[in-house]
Amino acid sequence: MSALAIPAHFGQLPKLHVYVDETGDRGFSEASRAKSPFFAMTALLVPQEDEWHVKLTAGGLRALVHGAQPQEILKPIHWVEHFRPKHKTRRRQAAQALALIPSAMVVHVIAHKDTVKADAGMAKDKEVFYNYTTRLLLERVALAAREWPGGPRLAIVRLGRVKHMDHAASAAYFDYVRQGAGLTSYPIPWNYISWPPTWENTQRDGIQLADIHAGILNCALSGDPQDRACAENLLLVSHQLRRAWNGALLGYGVKVIGDPSFITSRVWWPDWKTR
Repeated sequence: MSALAIPAHFGQLPKLHVYVDETGDRGFSEASRAKSPFFAMTALLVPQEDEWHVKLTAGGLRALVHGAQPQEILKPIHWVEHFRPKHKTRRRQAAQALALIPSAMVVHVIAHKDTVKADAGMAKDKEVFYNYTTRLLLERVALAAREWPGGPRLAIVRLGRVKHMDHAASAAYFDYVRQGAGLTSYPIPWNYISWPPTWENTQRDGIQLADIHAGILNCALSGDPQDRACAENLLLVSHQLRRAWNGALLGYGVKVIGDPSFITSRVWWPDWKTR
């Protein structure tokens, strides 16, 4: 059996649909850091039996956004385009809709550019940065699938396609990691992810919802650290964050690349951490 093959019995596990999107700029130039001091990737995990809620939620939000133009009812929704700051009520409605999806789980990996170690090479190569961030997210997806409430599952991972990225090269890197390269201090149960993950466009309902989760996170992180209002929508969906058995959030539902105080020093962190 190939080192990369998924053992047959894993294929019999109940399925877990995972949708991934990103927010923020991957650049490390002075201009990029000023415009976007962070880059983040967000995964939305939904058990197969609740997948219909994904379709219902995405369809409802499209109807909300395109209600005045019913001919565009199937046009994908995007946080940046359709949930701008002037649409405060619409943003809240989106968060409320996401919060109602039963059994959904969310994982964020957040890179604070100013405190990312320069010697890691990430500050010099956008592909290295993207691949490393995605790897940390996939590690947490694999662990979540193995430890899913009610029993382990097999995660079907779909990521939002990224312009100017060689996704074939990314997949090759993840295969390299799965074979044991760059081992973490703890074993990663890669067999709980159906391989390979795929990169898809925004026609996929789940990717649209992952984009909204990522946009809600962006609003909170772009606000003043002492402003609780910027995180109001983020707190509405905080019950969906993956947590350890003891409720710990850091390293589980939220992984920070760089200095964790970029997150933990914010006035809304205690509420986000404990919900």
